[in-house]
Amino acid sequence: MRIFLSGPMGSGKSTAAKALGELAGLPVVDLDARIVAQTGVSVAEIFRSRGEQSFRELEASAIDDLLRTSPACVVALGGGTVTSQRLRRRLLAAGVLVTLDAPPAELARRVGGDAERPLLADVDVVARLGALREARADAYAECHARIDTSRVSPHAIAAQALRIAHDPPIVVPLGTRTYRVEVGAGVRSRLPERLLQAGGSAAALLVSDSQIGPLWGRELAAQLTAAGVRVVSVELAPGEPAKTLDSVHTLWNTALDAGIDRGWTVLGVGGGVVGDLSGFAAATLLRGVRVGHVPTTLLAMVDSAIGGKTGFDTRHGKNLIGAIHQPSFVLSDVEVLATLPIEERRAGLAEVVKSAWLDGEAAVAELEADAPELVAGDVAATLRAIRMAARLKARIVSEDEREQGARALLNLGHTLGHAIESSQGYEGMRHGEAVSLGMVAAFRVAARLGHADAAQGERARRLLDRLGLPTGVDGFLTERVLSFLGSDKKRARDSLGYVVPALPGQAEQVSLPIAQLTALLCGK
Repeated sequence: MRIFLSGPMGSGKSTAAKALGELAGLPVVDLDARIVAQTGVSVAEIFRSRGEQSFRELEASAIDDLLRTSPACVVALGGGTVTSQRLRRRLLAAGVLVTLDAPPAELARRVGGDAERPLLADVDVVARLGALREARADAYAECHARIDTSRVSPHAIAAQALRIAHDPPIVVPLGTRTYRVEVGAGVRSRLPERLLQAGGSAAALLVSDSQIGPLWGRELAAQLTAAGVRVVSVELAPGEPAKTLDSVHTLWNTALDAGIDRGWTVLGVGGGVVGDLSGFAAATLLRGVRVGHVPTTLLAMVDSAIGGKTGFDTRHGKNLIGAIHQPSFVLSDVEVLATLPIEERRAGLAEVVKSAWLDGEAAVAELEADAPELVAGDVAATLRAIRMAARLKARIVSEDEREQGARALLNLGHTLGHAIESSQGYEGMRHGEAVSLGMVAAFRVAARLGHADAAQGERARRLLDRLGLPTGVDGFLTERVLSFLGSDKKRARDSLGYVVPALPGQAEQVSLPIAQLTALLCGK
């Protein structure tokens, strides 16, 4: 276990690191002290004689050495260490990154007029610390958790940091819009705390449907009310047919009738349809209010609740009208999956297969080994699958939030899958089932283009079969289904951006004329 403590100077990193090391039984490294020991020169002197850039390079080198040699430790970082995005993202991946903070006046009281603080020389300390915190806001926000250290003892800080390290969330690092995906049993009980932490007024529009509302939505509404939150609830009709502008109007009018202001949060408690509709409503109400998700299907936990894509369907196709609006938090509670029919659970596994193939060989092999347990609903196997898929999506979204590059790979299997759903009027086939057929088709296209051999497609098909998903795609390559390819969001004139898989961890989006794609799908 590695725990990295970040934050502005005066936030208590060194003191808290010592307390945390004692509590966790881990060696403690003070990064500034290590650099001084290695160079024989004080931090202030390095800044004076070599400049800040030289010091940042020394920090990066020291971090490289730590990650290479210390698999378990507590590290007190320098105040500016995480200002390097590359370094910050490495720390997020290599351990648990916790930001310590306090108001500028408290930080100034702690550091005083320390002459060894090079960035505080000959300045108004409170103003300078406030400006540094503001300038580094994006960097400090990208962490597994944030702890306010004012009026808190080092031992209390250490205990809180250790709890986080034992159950770390998955971070979607997007600067000050960073959010966390919490996966586990019972995490839905954290909803009142997460809502209040998001800020604004203690009021929420809770969106569910007529199936999920009685199971989970009303329970969560009661918890929020008990915590002093004003809750206005809406229960929509269930399923993909409800993913329409009429449902959006219902959410808009309910919120506006209730006197919504920009301090409200829209809460989506349900599957992908509820999540998409609540996210779109949040993106458009008052030109944008916060949204939080409590996904209640496996499909939503591994895909739609993460990444901020929102929208609704039209007669022209699926998700052609929408917005990207990132949530403030996601609480993926595996306890709610116990009420899912097995067909729904299997449908969610299609997106898990997609994620594993994009992630790499280790993820695919683990999924193959876990297949029987996943079908049976084993909690440990399900948690592994959700975390793998959520980590992959978090990484890709952080690299490409608006689908200008790598995020397009998440559409593997979706081009034909969406066409099948659209052709059926969004009834009769679950989204994951359609994606399963779309993946089989994608491997066929990949083989015919020479991007993958038949063995890769056969391996993917066997895995989908073992998970109880449909793989007989030929019966769906009808004229009506293929006509919907032209309505795909990735269309550019007469061509489509189509994701072509190869070996696990290898996929690319290629531009194919729709006529050529149709021929490849149909074996012509």
